[in-house]
Amino acid sequence: MSDESTVRPEDGPGTGGSAAPGSDGIPAYARPAVRLLPGEMTDEPDDDAPVPGRRRKVMLITLGALGVAALLSVVFVGPTALRVVQQKDSTLTMPDRIGDLTRDDSDAAKDTAGYLMTALAADIDLDRTASAIYSDPAGGPSKSIMVFGGAASLLRPEREFDTVLELMEDETGGVTGLQSIDPGDLGGVVKCGSADSPEGQLAVCGWADNGTIALALFPNRTPAEATPLILQIRTTTLHR
Repeated sequence: MSDESTVRPEDGPGTGGSAAPGSDGIPAYARPAVRLLPGEMTDEPDDDAPVPGRRRKVMLITLGALGVAALLSVVFVGPTALRVVQQKDSTLTMPDRIGDLTRDDSDAAKDTAGYLMTALAADIDLDRTASAIYSDPAGGPSKSIMVFGGAASLLRPEREFDTVLELMEDETGGVTGLQSIDPGDLGGVVKCGSADSPEGQLAVCGWADNGTIALALFPNRTPAEATPLILQIRTTTLHR
C-alpha cells in the first residue's frame, strides 16, 4: 500500500491540480506551448492574428505604393523604352559626299578612320560601326573632317556621349567650352566644344540618341564653324 498520489496524464504539472483537456484534446497547461507551434488552434482565436480591418488597410497601402511605382515607371521609363525600340535598327553610313565635303578613300585616310573607330569601340559597345574622313575643297587637307560612330541601344544617350568625350582626354587634355545644340527632329543630344591639338585648334562635335552615337573632329575650325557641319553630317549619315 502506498501513500504516494498518482499523477495522471491529464493532470497539470502542479501536484493535485486538474486541467481537463478541451474539446480539441489539448490540456490547458499545454496551450501556451502549442501556440508556438505551426498550425492553428481550433477552439481559441490567436491573440496575435492580424485584425481583418488592419490587414485590409495594409493591403491597400501596399497596392497603392505598387500602383504609384508602376505609374512612375510608365511616365519616366516608358517613353525611353519606346524610343529605344523605335531606334534600335538605326544605321550610320558614310556616303561619297556630304554637301560640299568629299569622302577621302585613300589608304592613309582609311587607316586613320579605322584607328579612331577602334578607339571608340573599345569604350562603347556598338552593334554596327562606320567611319570616314571627308575633305573640304575650300579648306584643303588641313580642314579634313574625321567622322566615326555606330549604332547601339542607349538608355542614357548624354551619359554615353560624355564617355565618348573622355577619349579625348589623353590626347588633347579634354574638351572645353562644350555647348548643347538643338538636335532638331532627330532628337537626342548634340554638342560641340574645342580641344587643343599639336596642329592647332580642334573643334569636337558629336551626337547621341537612343539608337546611335558618333563623334566628329574638325581641325582648324571653331565650334561655331563646326556646328552647322555636324548637323548636316548627322542628317546625312543617320538612317532610321
